[in-house]
Amino acid sequence: AALGWIPFIRHFAYFGRLRPSLLWLAFASGSVTLTLLVVLRRSILAWLRGFLPLETVSPTMPLTRTQRLVMGGVALGYLALHLNSHLQVRQAMWLPDSIDYIFPATTYGWTEAGLWMHTKPWGAAVLYKLTGSSPTVIDAVQEGLSALAWMALGWVFARFLRPSWLRVTAFGLILGFSLAPAVQMWNHIIQSESLSITLMIAILATWMMLLQTWRWKTWLVLLFLFAWWIGTRETNIYLALFVAGILGLIGLFYKRQRFYWVLSLVLIWFCLFNLRLSEKSVLPHWLYPLTNTILHRILPRQEFVQYFEAHGMPVTPELMALSGGYADSGDFAVFNNNALNDMERWLYQHGKQVYILFLLEHPAYTFLSPWQNLGVLLSPDGLGRYAPPLYKPPLPWLFGSLLFPDSLWLVAGLTLAALAAALFGRIWRAGPLAWLIIGFLTLFWPHIYLVWHGDAAEVGRHAIQASIQVRLGLWLIVLLGLSSHLSKPPLHS
Repeated sequence: AALGWIPFIRHFAYFGRLRPSLLWLAFASGSVTLTLLVVLRRSILAWLRGFLPLETVSPTMPLTRTQRLVMGGVALGYLALHLNSHLQVRQAMWLPDSIDYIFPATTYGWTEAGLWMHTKPWGAAVLYKLTGSSPTVIDAVQEGLSALAWMALGWVFARFLRPSWLRVTAFGLILGFSLAPAVQMWNHIIQSESLSITLMIAILATWMMLLQTWRWKTWLVLLFLFAWWIGTRETNIYLALFVAGILGLIGLFYKRQRFYWVLSLVLIWFCLFNLRLSEKSVLPHWLYPLTNTILHRILPRQEFVQYFEAHGMPVTPELMALSGGYADSGDFAVFNNNALNDMERWLYQHGKQVYILFLLEHPAYTFLSPWQNLGVLLSPDGLGRYAPPLYKPPLPWLFGSLLFPDSLWLVAGLTLAALAAALFGRIWRAGPLAWLIIGFLTLFWPHIYLVWHGDAAEVGRHAIQASIQVRLGLWLIVLLGLSSHLSKPPLHS
Protein backbone atom coordinates (compact mmCIF):
# COMPACT_ATOMS: atom_id res chain seq x y z
CA ALA A 1 0.00 0.00 0.00
CA ALA A 2 2.91 2.30 0.65
CA LEU A 3 3.80 1.99 -3.04
CA GLY A 4 1.05 4.54 -3.63
CA TRP A 5 3.61 7.21 -2.82
CA ILE A 6 5.35 6.39 -6.11
CA PRO A 7 3.68 8.49 -8.86
CA PHE A 8 3.99 5.82 -11.56
CA ILE A 9 2.19 3.23 -9.40
CA ARG A 10 -0.31 5.69 -7.92
CA HIS A 11 -1.62 6.59 -11.37
CA PHE A 12 -1.81 2.96 -12.50
CA ALA A 13 -5.39 2.24 -13.62
CA TYR A 14 -6.05 -0.71 -11.28
CA PHE A 15 -4.08 0.45 -8.26
CA GLY A 16 -7.14 1.95 -6.58
CA ARG A 17 -9.02 -1.35 -6.88
CA LEU A 18 -6.09 -3.39 -5.60
CA ARG A 19 -5.27 -1.10 -2.68
CA PRO A 20 -7.77 -2.62 -0.15
CA SER A 21 -6.47 -6.11 -0.94
CA LEU A 22 -2.90 -4.91 -0.52
CA LEU A 23 -3.75 -3.40 2.86
CA TRP A 24 -5.30 -6.67 4.07
CA LEU A 25 -2.32 -8.60 2.72
CA ALA A 26 0.08 -6.31 4.59
CA PHE A 27 -1.94 -6.70 7.80
CA ALA A 28 -2.09 -10.50 7.46
CA SER A 29 1.62 -10.87 6.70
CA GLY A 30 2.50 -8.60 9.62
CA SER A 31 0.33 -10.65 11.98
CA VAL A 32 1.89 -13.91 10.79
CA THR A 33 5.40 -12.48 11.18
CA LEU A 34 4.67 -11.26 14.71
CA THR A 35 3.18 -14.64 15.66
CA LEU A 36 6.22 -16.50 14.33
CA LEU A 37 8.55 -14.18 16.25
CA VAL A 38 6.68 -14.93 19.48
CA VAL A 39 6.40 -18.69 18.93
CA LEU A 40 9.95 -19.17 17.66
CA ARG A 41 11.60 -16.57 19.88
CA ARG A 42 13.89 -19.08 21.61
CA SER A 43 15.10 -20.59 18.34
CA ILE A 44 15.65 -17.14 16.86
CA LEU A 45 17.58 -15.94 19.92
CA ALA A 46 19.69 -19.10 19.88
CA TRP A 47 20.52 -18.46 16.22
CA LEU A 48 21.38 -14.81 16.89
CA ARG A 49 23.73 -15.76 19.74
CA GLY A 50 26.00 -17.32 17.16
CA PHE A 51 26.70 -13.83 15.84
CA LEU A 52 27.06 -12.03 19.17
CA PRO A 53 29.98 -12.26 21.61
CA LEU A 54 27.60 -12.56 24.57
CA GLU A 55 29.85 -15.05 26.32
CA THR A 56 33.12 -13.47 25.22
CA VAL A 57 34.88 -11.58 27.98
CA SER A 58 38.37 -10.17 27.52
CA PRO A 59 40.72 -10.98 30.40
CA THR A 60 40.92 -8.19 32.95
CA MET A 61 42.29 -8.17 36.46
CA PRO A 62 40.31 -6.66 39.35
CA LEU A 63 41.91 -3.61 40.88
CA THR A 64 43.24 -4.02 44.38
CA ARG A 65 42.23 -1.69 47.18
CA THR A 66 45.63 0.01 47.08
CA GLN A 67 45.40 0.52 43.32
CA ARG A 68 41.92 2.00 43.64
CA LEU A 69 43.09 4.40 46.33
CA VAL A 70 46.14 5.52 44.38
CA MET A 71 44.20 5.91 41.13
CA GLY A 72 41.44 7.71 43.01
CA GLY A 73 44.02 10.13 44.41
CA VAL A 74 45.44 10.70 40.93
CA ALA A 75 41.92 11.34 39.64
CA LEU A 76 41.25 13.90 42.39
CA GLY A 77 44.49 15.71 41.57
CA TYR A 78 43.56 15.60 37.90
CA LEU A 79 40.13 17.12 38.57
CA ALA A 80 41.75 19.79 40.75
CA LEU A 81 44.00 20.80 37.84
CA HIS A 82 40.96 21.03 35.55
CA LEU A 83 39.11 23.14 38.11
CA ASN A 84 42.11 25.42 38.51
CA SER A 85 42.33 25.82 34.75
CA HIS A 86 38.66 26.79 34.57
CA LEU A 87 39.04 29.29 37.41
CA GLN A 88 42.01 30.86 35.61
CA VAL A 89 40.25 31.28 32.27
CA ARG A 90 36.68 31.75 33.56
CA GLN A 91 35.18 32.21 30.11
CA ALA A 92 35.60 30.21 26.92
CA MET A 93 37.25 32.27 24.20
CA TRP A 94 35.48 33.37 21.04
CA LEU A 95 37.08 32.79 17.64
CA PRO A 96 35.80 34.14 14.31
CA ASP A 97 33.97 30.85 13.62
CA SER A 98 32.36 30.67 17.07
CA ILE A 99 29.28 32.56 15.91
CA ASP A 100 28.54 29.75 13.45
CA TYR A 101 27.84 27.50 16.45
CA ILE A 102 26.33 29.98 18.91
CA PHE A 103 23.92 31.58 16.43
CA PRO A 104 21.98 28.40 15.52
CA ALA A 105 22.08 27.26 19.15
CA THR A 106 20.45 30.46 20.41
CA THR A 107 18.21 31.25 17.43
CA TYR A 108 16.51 28.00 16.45
CA GLY A 109 14.42 25.47 18.33
CA TRP A 110 15.07 21.75 18.48
CA THR A 111 12.65 21.02 15.66
CA GLU A 112 13.79 23.84 13.37
CA ALA A 113 16.05 23.02 10.44
CA GLY A 114 18.39 25.93 11.14
CA LEU A 115 19.85 24.19 14.20
CA TRP A 116 20.84 21.14 12.19
CA MET A 117 21.65 22.67 8.80
CA HIS A 118 23.56 25.86 9.52
CA THR A 119 26.92 26.70 7.95
CA LYS A 120 28.78 24.28 10.27
CA PRO A 121 28.04 20.70 11.36
CA TRP A 122 25.41 20.53 14.07
CA GLY A 123 27.33 18.70 16.84
CA ALA A 124 28.77 21.69 18.72
CA ALA A 125 25.62 23.75 18.16
CA VAL A 126 23.58 21.05 19.92
CA LEU A 127 25.98 21.12 22.88
CA TYR A 128 25.68 24.90 23.12
CA LYS A 129 21.91 24.57 22.83
CA LEU A 130 22.07 22.47 25.99
CA THR A 131 24.55 24.71 27.85
CA GLY A 132 23.28 28.08 26.73
CA SER A 133 25.47 30.80 25.26
CA SER A 134 27.28 31.78 28.49
CA PRO A 135 31.05 31.47 27.86
CA THR A 136 31.53 30.60 31.54
CA VAL A 137 29.10 27.68 31.41
CA ILE A 138 30.51 26.50 28.08
CA ASP A 139 34.04 26.50 29.51
CA ALA A 140 32.98 24.54 32.60
CA VAL A 141 30.95 21.98 30.63
CA GLN A 142 33.67 21.38 28.05
CA GLU A 143 36.27 20.96 30.79
CA GLY A 144 34.01 18.59 32.70
CA LEU A 145 33.08 16.41 29.72
CA SER A 146 36.72 16.19 28.66
CA ALA A 147 37.83 15.16 32.16
CA LEU A 148 35.16 12.45 32.39
CA ALA A 149 36.04 10.99 28.99
CA TRP A 150 39.77 10.83 29.69
CA MET A 151 39.27 9.35 33.17
CA ALA A 152 36.99 6.69 31.69
CA LEU A 153 39.61 5.79 29.09
CA GLY A 154 42.40 5.64 31.67
CA TRP A 155 40.36 3.52 34.09
CA VAL A 156 39.10 1.04 31.48
CA PHE A 157 42.45 0.65 29.74
CA ALA A 158 44.32 0.15 33.03
CA ARG A 159 42.16 -2.88 33.84
CA PHE A 160 43.50 -4.68 30.76
CA LEU A 161 47.09 -4.47 32.02
CA ARG A 162 48.64 -7.15 34.23
CA PRO A 163 51.53 -5.58 36.22
CA SER A 164 50.19 -3.61 39.18
CA TRP A 165 52.63 -0.73 38.83
CA LEU A 166 51.89 -0.42 35.12
CA ARG A 167 48.18 0.00 35.78
CA VAL A 168 48.71 3.05 37.95
CA THR A 169 51.35 4.35 35.54
CA ALA A 170 49.05 3.96 32.54
CA PHE A 171 46.18 5.69 34.33
CA GLY A 172 48.38 8.64 35.28
CA LEU A 173 50.01 8.82 31.85
CA ILE A 174 46.67 8.99 30.03
CA LEU A 175 45.37 11.70 32.35
CA GLY A 176 48.64 13.61 32.07
CA PHE A 177 48.48 13.33 28.28
CA SER A 178 45.07 15.03 28.32
CA LEU A 179 46.54 17.97 30.26
CA ALA A 180 48.96 18.83 27.46
CA PRO A 181 48.28 22.36 26.15
CA ALA A 182 47.57 21.02 22.64
CA VAL A 183 44.75 18.92 24.13
CA GLN A 184 43.37 20.92 27.04
CA MET A 185 43.31 24.42 25.58
CA TRP A 186 40.44 23.54 23.20
CA ASN A 187 38.17 23.13 26.22
CA HIS A 188 38.51 26.89 26.70
CA ILE A 189 37.46 27.78 23.14
CA ILE A 190 33.97 28.01 21.61
CA GLN A 191 34.57 25.68 18.69
CA SER A 192 33.91 22.07 17.73
CA GLU A 193 37.43 20.79 18.53
CA SER A 194 36.82 20.17 22.23
CA LEU A 195 33.61 18.19 21.68
CA SER A 196 35.04 16.18 18.79
CA ILE A 197 38.14 15.18 20.78
CA THR A 198 36.06 14.34 23.85
CA LEU A 199 33.67 12.16 21.84
CA MET A 200 36.58 10.39 20.14
CA ILE A 201 38.03 9.48 23.54
CA ALA A 202 34.61 8.47 24.87
CA ILE A 203 34.08 6.19 21.85
CA LEU A 204 37.44 4.50 22.45
CA ALA A 205 36.69 4.03 26.16
CA THR A 206 33.19 2.67 25.49
CA TRP A 207 34.50 0.25 22.89
CA MET A 208 37.04 -1.05 25.40
CA MET A 209 34.21 -1.56 27.89
CA LEU A 210 32.39 -3.58 25.25
CA LEU A 211 35.47 -5.77 24.83
CA GLN A 212 35.57 -6.42 28.57
CA THR A 213 31.93 -7.46 28.86
CA TRP A 214 29.28 -7.44 26.14
CA ARG A 215 26.20 -5.44 27.15
CA TRP A 216 23.45 -4.08 24.93
CA LYS A 217 23.31 -0.79 26.82
CA THR A 218 27.04 -0.27 26.25
CA TRP A 219 26.54 -0.98 22.56
CA LEU A 220 23.70 1.57 22.40
CA VAL A 221 25.89 4.15 24.14
CA LEU A 222 28.55 3.48 21.50
CA LEU A 223 25.96 4.14 18.77
CA PHE A 224 24.93 7.41 20.42
CA LEU A 225 28.52 8.61 20.75
CA PHE A 226 29.29 7.75 17.14
CA ALA A 227 26.18 9.61 15.95
CA TRP A 228 27.14 12.77 17.83
CA TRP A 229 30.80 12.51 16.80
CA ILE A 230 29.86 12.15 13.13
CA GLY A 231 27.79 15.33 13.38
CA THR A 232 30.61 17.33 14.96
CA ARG A 233 33.12 17.71 12.11
CA GLU A 234 33.12 17.01 8.38
CA THR A 235 36.20 14.79 8.56
CA ASN A 236 34.48 12.59 11.14
CA ILE A 237 31.89 11.60 8.53
CA TYR A 238 34.50 10.09 6.25
CA LEU A 239 36.45 8.54 9.13
CA ALA A 240 33.25 6.83 10.27
CA LEU A 241 32.82 5.43 6.75
CA PHE A 242 36.31 3.93 7.06
CA VAL A 243 35.30 2.41 10.40
CA ALA A 244 32.15 0.97 8.83
CA GLY A 245 34.17 -0.61 6.03
CA ILE A 246 36.66 -2.18 8.47
CA LEU A 247 33.83 -3.59 10.60
CA GLY A 248 32.25 -5.10 7.51
CA LEU A 249 35.49 -6.89 6.66
CA ILE A 250 35.89 -8.16 10.23
CA GLY A 251 32.44 -9.72 10.10
CA LEU A 252 33.35 -11.66 6.97
CA PHE A 253 36.14 -13.51 8.78
CA TYR A 254 34.82 -13.74 12.35
CA LYS A 255 31.29 -15.01 12.81
CA ARG A 256 30.92 -13.79 16.39
CA GLN A 257 31.86 -10.27 15.31
CA ARG A 258 29.05 -9.98 12.77
CA PHE A 259 26.96 -7.98 15.19
CA TYR A 260 29.26 -5.14 14.15
CA TRP A 261 27.59 -5.30 10.74
CA VAL A 262 24.62 -3.62 12.39
CA LEU A 263 26.92 -0.91 13.73
CA SER A 264 28.47 -0.61 10.28
CA LEU A 265 25.08 -0.12 8.60
CA VAL A 266 24.01 2.42 11.22
CA LEU A 267 27.26 4.35 10.78
CA ILE A 268 26.77 4.43 7.01
CA TRP A 269 23.24 5.73 7.50
CA PHE A 270 24.46 8.41 9.94
CA CYS A 271 27.15 9.46 7.47
CA LEU A 272 24.81 9.67 4.48
CA PHE A 273 22.28 11.58 6.58
CA ASN A 274 24.89 14.14 7.66
CA LEU A 275 26.22 14.49 4.12
CA ARG A 276 22.66 15.22 3.05
CA LEU A 277 22.33 17.84 5.78
CA SER A 278 25.58 19.49 4.69
CA GLU A 279 24.19 19.96 1.18
CA LYS A 280 20.91 21.45 2.42
CA SER A 281 22.42 24.40 4.28
CA VAL A 282 22.43 27.87 2.73
CA LEU A 283 26.19 27.56 2.26
CA PRO A 284 27.18 23.90 1.67
CA HIS A 285 29.75 22.88 4.28
CA TRP A 286 32.31 22.00 1.61
CA LEU A 287 32.10 25.29 -0.32
CA TYR A 288 34.15 27.55 1.94
CA PRO A 289 36.99 25.02 2.52
CA LEU A 290 37.08 24.25 -1.21
CA THR A 291 37.42 27.96 -1.97
CA ASN A 292 40.32 28.16 0.50
CA THR A 293 42.05 25.25 -1.23
CA ILE A 294 41.62 26.52 -4.78
CA LEU A 295 42.80 30.03 -3.97
CA HIS A 296 45.72 28.98 -1.76
CA ARG A 297 47.02 25.82 -3.48
CA ILE A 298 45.67 25.67 -7.03
CA LEU A 299 46.01 29.24 -8.30
CA PRO A 300 49.73 29.62 -7.40
CA ARG A 301 50.65 26.67 -9.67
CA GLN A 302 50.19 27.29 -13.38
CA GLU A 303 49.84 23.61 -14.33
CA PHE A 304 47.03 23.21 -11.81
CA VAL A 305 45.30 26.36 -13.07
CA GLN A 306 45.41 24.99 -16.62
CA TYR A 307 43.79 21.75 -15.47
CA PHE A 308 40.94 23.53 -13.70
CA GLU A 309 40.49 25.96 -16.58
CA ALA A 310 40.17 23.00 -18.95
CA HIS A 311 37.37 21.74 -16.70
CA GLY A 312 35.38 24.94 -16.85
CA MET A 313 36.80 27.14 -14.09
CA PRO A 314 36.60 30.78 -15.28
CA VAL A 315 40.15 32.10 -14.94
CA THR A 316 40.05 35.90 -14.88
CA PRO A 317 42.48 38.61 -13.73
CA GLU A 318 40.20 39.25 -10.74
CA LEU A 319 40.49 35.60 -9.74
CA MET A 320 44.26 35.42 -10.22
CA ALA A 321 44.62 38.50 -8.02
CA LEU A 322 43.47 36.27 -5.15
CA SER A 323 46.22 33.70 -5.79
CA GLY A 324 47.70 32.42 -2.55
CA GLY A 325 44.86 33.84 -0.48
CA TYR A 326 41.84 32.34 1.20
CA ALA A 327 38.08 32.56 0.87
CA ASP A 328 37.98 35.72 2.99
CA SER A 329 40.59 37.49 0.82
CA GLY A 330 39.47 40.77 -0.69
CA ASP A 331 36.53 41.01 1.71
CA PHE A 332 35.23 37.60 0.57
CA ALA A 333 35.66 38.65 -3.04
CA VAL A 334 34.69 35.26 -4.49
CA PHE A 335 31.23 35.66 -2.96
CA ASN A 336 30.83 39.47 -2.97
CA ASN A 337 32.62 40.74 -6.10
CA ASN A 338 30.30 40.83 -9.12
CA ALA A 339 33.29 40.24 -11.40
CA LEU A 340 33.64 36.79 -9.81
CA ASN A 341 30.00 35.72 -10.08
CA ASP A 342 30.90 33.13 -12.72
CA MET A 343 33.56 31.69 -10.42
CA GLU A 344 31.10 31.47 -7.54
CA ARG A 345 28.55 29.75 -9.78
CA TRP A 346 31.18 27.29 -11.02
CA LEU A 347 32.18 26.45 -7.43
CA TYR A 348 28.57 25.65 -6.53
CA GLN A 349 27.85 23.60 -9.63
CA HIS A 350 31.12 21.90 -10.54
CA GLY A 351 33.86 22.78 -8.04
CA LYS A 352 33.65 19.74 -5.78
CA GLN A 353 33.44 17.22 -8.63
CA VAL A 354 36.36 18.78 -10.51
CA TYR A 355 38.52 18.90 -7.36
CA ILE A 356 37.88 15.22 -6.62
CA LEU A 357 38.71 14.36 -10.23
CA PHE A 358 41.88 16.45 -9.94
CA LEU A 359 43.01 14.49 -6.88
CA LEU A 360 42.34 11.19 -8.65
CA GLU A 361 44.27 12.23 -11.76
CA HIS A 362 47.23 13.62 -9.80
CA PRO A 363 48.13 10.70 -7.49
CA ALA A 364 51.65 11.95 -6.76
CA TYR A 365 50.33 15.26 -5.44
CA THR A 366 47.46 13.56 -3.63
CA PHE A 367 49.56 10.99 -1.77
CA LEU A 368 52.80 12.89 -1.21
CA SER A 369 51.72 16.42 -0.30
CA PRO A 370 50.52 15.55 3.26
CA TRP A 371 53.86 13.84 3.96
CA GLN A 372 55.78 16.76 2.54
CA ASN A 373 53.92 18.99 5.00
CA LEU A 374 53.82 16.61 7.96
CA GLY A 375 55.26 19.27 10.24
CA VAL A 376 52.35 21.58 9.44
CA LEU A 377 49.92 18.79 10.29
CA LEU A 378 51.50 17.32 13.42
CA SER A 379 53.75 20.05 14.77
CA PRO A 380 52.33 23.40 13.63
CA ASP A 381 53.85 26.69 14.71
CA GLY A 382 51.69 29.18 16.55
CA LEU A 383 49.03 26.75 17.74
CA GLY A 384 49.10 28.50 21.10
CA ARG A 385 47.63 31.64 19.58
CA TYR A 386 44.21 30.01 19.78
CA ALA A 387 44.45 29.66 23.57
CA PRO A 388 42.85 32.30 25.81
CA PRO A 389 45.33 34.88 27.16
CA LEU A 390 44.72 33.77 30.77
CA TYR A 391 45.27 30.08 30.06
CA LYS A 392 48.34 28.69 31.85
CA PRO A 393 48.92 24.98 31.16
CA PRO A 394 49.87 22.89 34.21
CA LEU A 395 53.43 21.55 34.15
CA PRO A 396 53.95 22.20 30.42
CA TRP A 397 57.46 20.71 30.54
CA LEU A 398 55.96 17.35 31.57
CA PHE A 399 52.54 17.15 29.96
CA GLY A 400 53.25 19.33 26.94
CA SER A 401 56.78 18.28 26.05
CA LEU A 402 57.27 14.73 27.27
CA LEU A 403 53.83 13.09 27.14
CA PHE A 404 52.65 15.08 24.11
CA PRO A 405 55.87 15.57 22.13
CA ASP A 406 55.71 18.58 19.83
CA SER A 407 58.84 17.84 17.81
CA LEU A 408 58.52 15.46 14.86
CA TRP A 409 61.79 13.88 15.98
CA LEU A 410 60.26 13.05 19.35
CA VAL A 411 57.15 11.69 17.62
CA ALA A 412 59.46 9.52 15.51
CA GLY A 413 61.16 8.31 18.70
CA LEU A 414 57.78 7.47 20.23
CA THR A 415 56.91 5.59 17.03
CA LEU A 416 60.06 3.48 17.30
CA ALA A 417 59.33 2.80 20.97
CA ALA A 418 55.80 1.69 20.09
CA LEU A 419 57.11 -0.56 17.31
CA ALA A 420 59.66 -2.15 19.65
CA ALA A 421 57.04 -2.65 22.37
CA ALA A 422 54.64 -4.21 19.88
CA LEU A 423 57.24 -6.65 18.55
CA PHE A 424 58.87 -7.62 21.83
CA GLY A 425 55.57 -7.76 23.66
CA ARG A 426 53.75 -9.47 20.79
CA ILE A 427 50.70 -7.35 21.44
CA TRP A 428 48.59 -9.41 19.04
CA ARG A 429 48.36 -11.86 21.96
CA ALA A 430 46.19 -9.25 23.69
CA GLY A 431 43.42 -10.15 21.26
CA PRO A 432 40.63 -7.69 20.38
CA LEU A 433 42.08 -4.88 22.51
CA ALA A 434 45.29 -4.85 20.48
CA TRP A 435 43.39 -4.77 17.20
CA LEU A 436 41.14 -2.00 18.46
CA ILE A 437 44.15 0.16 19.33
CA ILE A 438 45.89 -0.70 16.05
CA GLY A 439 42.71 0.21 14.17
CA PHE A 440 42.45 3.48 16.11
CA LEU A 441 46.04 4.31 15.19
CA THR A 442 45.63 3.20 11.57
CA LEU A 443 42.77 5.66 11.06
CA PHE A 444 45.37 8.40 11.46
CA TRP A 445 46.50 7.85 7.86
CA PRO A 446 43.20 8.66 6.13
CA HIS A 447 42.65 11.36 8.75
CA ILE A 448 45.65 13.44 7.69
CA TYR A 449 44.71 13.09 4.01
CA LEU A 450 41.18 14.28 4.73
CA VAL A 451 42.47 17.25 6.72
CA TRP A 452 45.14 18.26 4.23
CA HIS A 453 43.05 18.00 1.08
CA GLY A 454 39.86 19.15 2.77
CA ASP A 455 40.90 22.71 3.65
CA ALA A 456 44.02 24.81 3.08
CA ALA A 457 43.29 27.24 5.92
CA GLU A 458 44.29 26.72 9.57
CA VAL A 459 45.64 23.25 8.84
CA GLY A 460 47.22 22.90 12.28
CA ARG A 461 43.92 23.52 14.05
CA HIS A 462 42.00 21.21 11.75
CA ALA A 463 44.61 18.47 12.26
CA ILE A 464 44.68 18.63 16.07
CA GLN A 465 42.40 15.61 16.45
CA ALA A 466 44.70 13.60 14.17
CA SER A 467 47.72 14.79 16.19
CA ILE A 468 46.12 13.57 19.40
CA GLN A 469 45.05 10.34 17.72
CA VAL A 470 48.52 9.32 16.58
CA ARG A 471 50.30 10.23 19.82
CA LEU A 472 47.70 8.58 22.03
CA GLY A 473 47.64 5.47 19.85
CA LEU A 474 51.41 5.14 20.09
CA TRP A 475 51.38 5.51 23.89
CA LEU A 476 48.66 2.86 24.22
CA ILE A 477 50.71 0.45 22.12
CA VAL A 478 53.79 1.11 24.28
CA LEU A 479 51.82 0.39 27.46
CA LEU A 480 50.10 -2.68 26.04
CA GLY A 481 53.41 -4.01 24.72
CA LEU A 482 55.05 -3.60 28.13
CA SER A 483 52.14 -5.36 29.82
CA SER A 484 52.20 -8.22 27.33
CA HIS A 485 55.98 -8.60 27.66
CA LEU A 486 55.98 -8.52 31.46
CA SER A 487 52.88 -10.67 32.04
CA LYS A 488 53.33 -14.17 33.31
CA PRO A 489 51.47 -15.99 31.84
CA PRO A 490 51.26 -13.94 28.61
CA LEU A 491 48.20 -11.80 28.12
CA HIS A 492 45.89 -13.43 25.63
CA SER A 493 42.24 -13.41 24.64
